[in-house]
Amino acid sequence: MVTREDVVAEIKRVPEKHLDELYRIIKNYEENGEQSEAGESVMAKLRQIKISAPWDFSTKANLYDPEKQDGE
Repeated sequence: MVTREDVVAEIKRVPEKHLDELYRIIKNYEENGEQSEAGESVMAKLRQIKISAPWDFSTKANLYDPEKQDGE
């Protein structure tokens, strides 16, 4: 189990330039509580994303770009 001392030791290793971001993360966690208690995790939400596109869209996206339909 991770102790408070372990967490503090890791925080002390964070560069000064990242402290603002780390502080926001901690405050956000404090306000919203543990994600598993609140419902779905980020990965569970990402798994729900559905993309409606042709099967070859990732490799031939430029063919489906309306601005490039003029034969470019």
